[in-house]
Amino acid sequence: MPLLVTDSGVRLAYADRGAGAPLVLVHGWSLSSAAFDDLAVRLPGRRLVTPDLRGHGGSGAAPFALEDLGRDLALLLDRLDLRGAVLAGWSLGAQAALAALPAVRARLAGLVLISGTPRFTLCDGWPHGLPAQALEVLAHRVRREPARAAARFFDGMFAPGELDPAARARTGALRAAIPSPGSAAALAGLDVLAAADLRPTLAGVGVPALVIHGTADPICPPGAGRALAAGIPGARLALLPGAGHAPHLTRPDEVAALLQAFPAGAGAVAA
Repeated sequence: MPLLVTDSGVRLAYADRGAGAPLVLVHGWSLSSAAFDDLAVRLPGRRLVTPDLRGHGGSGAAPFALEDLGRDLALLLDRLDLRGAVLAGWSLGAQAALAALPAVRARLAGLVLISGTPRFTLCDGWPHGLPAQALEVLAHRVRREPARAAARFFDGMFAPGELDPAARARTGALRAAIPSPGSAAALAGLDVLAAADLRPTLAGVGVPALVIHGTADPICPPGAGRALAAGIPGARLALLPGAGHAPHLTRPDEVAALLQAFPAGAGAVAA
């Protein structure tokens, strides 16, 4: 994978393949850009740019906050001089995409948030998250056994009955092929999820937006997807019945079709 280097010397790995309208796909916590390989083959005619977040995949380890992830994405789009791109983030990658938006808005044709949330944990006025204790338990597991904690989280992304034996074997092989991040990077990602509250930024997104969310997501409840779409002016909401937290893995044909059709049709609501 090619590398770019930030001003502070952090190495960021990314893949850049194909030709056509650019689509930047940003992965979630504890995984890498390889999480989009199955989706990528269903997106002909697109230039696909898939970065590894700091400390994940082939990127160098470094402390980070959400602002760092946003700056890294902005650097990537600038260095590759992407124009008319769609920026698509999944889970933690959705928050990174929102953080990058002020710096990259002029380069974008649209924004896609897959299984995303503006706030991961519950609070007064926000019933669409998980208890903060769930992150604390996960952080405790990461400190003890990072690889096992990441694998357990991965298995918990899917809704009951969502994976048939063939899909379970396929997703299991993917998880085994992706190196787990070190504990420092994994804990930094959990700190981002615990602290970030992007609700105040939604009204100013300012580009066509598509929210893709499973109705059986056990990590970011479907109410978070509905709230995202409601908070972003003109956003389209695509709800996938029965899908869990990784619809690009379990429903890649449907997710690919939504991505290929976007941003045409922005403003419609689908279920």
